[in-house]
Amino acid sequence: MKHVSIREAYDWLHLGQHITQQEWDELLLYLQVSYMTFVEIGYGKIRFINLVGVIQLSTIRIEILPKLTIHEESEEKNRKALLNMLSVTQTLPIKLHDATLSQLAKADLFHIFGHIYLQLLLSELRRGVYKEYKLTRENSSALKGRFLLQEHIRRNAFQPVKAFCEYDEIHEDVLLNRILKKALKLIMPYLTKSTMKNEALMILQFLQNVSDVSVSKNQLEAVPFNRQNQRFEKVFKIAQIILSNDMMTSAYSTSHSFAFLFEMNMLYESYMERAFRFLSSEKQVDIQAQHDEKKLLINVHSGRGNIKLKPDFVINGEDYQMIVDTKWKNIVYEGRVLYQQSDLYQMYAYITSYLKAEKCILLYPKTEEASFPKWQVPGQEKYIEIKTVRLSSFTETVEDVRGIITN
Repeated sequence: MKHVSIREAYDWLHLGQHITQQEWDELLLYLQVSYMTFVEIGYGKIRFINLVGVIQLSTIRIEILPKLTIHEESEEKNRKALLNMLSVTQTLPIKLHDATLSQLAKADLFHIFGHIYLQLLLSELRRGVYKEYKLTRENSSALKGRFLLQEHIRRNAFQPVKAFCEYDEIHEDVLLNRILKKALKLIMPYLTKSTMKNEALMILQFLQNVSDVSVSKNQLEAVPFNRQNQRFEKVFKIAQIILSNDMMTSAYSTSHSFAFLFEMNMLYESYMERAFRFLSSEKQVDIQAQHDEKKLLINVHSGRGNIKLKPDFVINGEDYQMIVDTKWKNIVYEGRVLYQQSDLYQMYAYITSYLKAEKCILLYPKTEEASFPKWQVPGQEKYIEIKTVRLSSFTETVEDVRGIITN
């Protein structure tokens, strides 16, 4: 299995150099369903914008890593930072501790997500395969459950030794188990680590009485969860990701392509919201995300606010207000600060429209140490600043955010 690692927004995937024509066609077929807005296509080359994760095609695995060098020491620590964000935001429905993150980050993203799926599924199956009661109606040589007299007369007028009965029978071959097994069998051919292959075979033993059937999109969205099967909900979400992506191409091709892909702007913003809310009770502040009550301009003819302001976070303390906007960009490169003037114009609109706000923060991931500029609105005690936060662990992120709020 061919493996290619690239960085979002920076590295190009070249036809002929990295992928063959057949792989190129399969990739475009896969992307055209949902992801074309996240790619830039040149002559015989393609790159991904604001999208990270892994795409598994029939003969190639494409790993898309964050464009930012979150940690200079190793790519493992960059993967660890990504997994940290996925875990904290519950984009991956599992809590990963630092030791687990460090161990997982040594593998490529496909095997990381595969490992999480196998471990979650195996853990629940060891507690017992999920079973459901199904209503069964049949002619039986022995009386079971409820005897249906009218149906018995109609069917067995000439078979007096039979009894038509209705009864509940417990089954393992139910929709939830079929979905979990289908997702497993889809990723199995691409597992290269012997331990993971053994775990997959062990899971198949648990699910040996479950049918191998196709699963439709409607079925994938129609699994009800209750007290009996709620413990499978987390692993089901991962199976849902695997099968939903496969369905995108199966309607057009015999190849089975699937992916774990995440939009980085949304992931970073969601992660920072978790950090701010974690500190909201400690610092007695109110956090408002995606605040849209202020208007930049109002149409004089209609009286409506045609242009709304929507900062990522408005933080209200006891005697202050702060605006924070997250930017998934590299603010420092080789010692140079790379802020964009358009971002400053945006911050100026925020801080002048929010009359109580004294500070507006552009919040970037930390990549390098640097001294950042600070701007003041002329004639007012209002300031625009650049701040950065570490992403290697949630503890470090919270520590940096605490400093921002305290100051």
